[in-house]
Amino acid sequence: MLNAFADPIIPIFAVLVLGYVLARSGAMEIAQASAINRFVFYLAAPALVFSVIASAPTSGIDWAVVRLYFACEVIVYTIIFCVARFGFSRPLGEAILLGMAAGFSNHIFFVLPISTELYGPDAALPFSGIVIGDAIIFCSTVFLVELFGTGAANPARALRSLSRNPFVYAPVLGVAAWNLPNLVPSGIHTFTHFAGAAAAPTSLFALGIVLAAAPLNRLGTMMWILVGTKLALQPTLFKLGQQVVTSEGLSALIPFLIAAGPCGAMPFVIATQYNVQSETIAKAILISTLLSVLSLAVLT
Repeated sequence: MLNAFADPIIPIFAVLVLGYVLARSGAMEIAQASAINRFVFYLAAPALVFSVIASAPTSGIDWAVVRLYFACEVIVYTIIFCVARFGFSRPLGEAILLGMAAGFSNHIFFVLPISTELYGPDAALPFSGIVIGDAIIFCSTVFLVELFGTGAANPARALRSLSRNPFVYAPVLGVAAWNLPNLVPSGIHTFTHFAGAAAAPTSLFALGIVLAAAPLNRLGTMMWILVGTKLALQPTLFKLGQQVVTSEGLSALIPFLIAAGPCGAMPFVIATQYNVQSETIAKAILISTLLSVLSLAVLT
């Protein structure tokens, strides 16, 4: 546990902390984090998603485990949406994104680099199936926020917005590249691997800058419910499901670590893009990341 805590968990988490410290000292500003996030959103993250899927031996993915993870994610998403909307009377768009924040792990930017450092490149295999499932969650959430969260329900506009989202295409192209390897030039893989390698550190650094602006004096009950559901209920549901879905090795361990990981940054990105209240989401990302530094050290 101590070895995993010292390396790689703390060094990777330190990138986020550095962004936070530099922002608090005035060396970095929110506008600069926004520019970094655009780079991550439009290039680095889609390239990483493509690279993870295209280079994975998809035939070796345990799809039963992926389905179990997806089911747990949808359950947690639905619970927090209902709590936020009907228990705390949050606006519809915010409730949708709070649900996504509860179910959507920071797997690509946080759990993946930790897992590959600890267990080697084979740890990336279970990620590819989960990334495909999360692409469905991501696109569905963007569509729902566009449709219901902006005050003007317009399906055509929502679909047009979705068509401009690079995350719609990255997993599809990754699957196509894996199934048709002879048609994909090696330079494409070099490009996506090179660009994708920047996704995790730049995203964590930008997230640290953004979180520095979030007031932490009042965390709020809704935030704690969200964090508790993400870090406790989701991995518990997955562990219970594994009593039925038999798996072993990294196929069992890695999805469990993802389920126990912190809230992902993408709900915050969507919130800022659509002018949805994001304070609770930002606080949940920060607190869940801080707590998961300890929990992942124990689990690994």
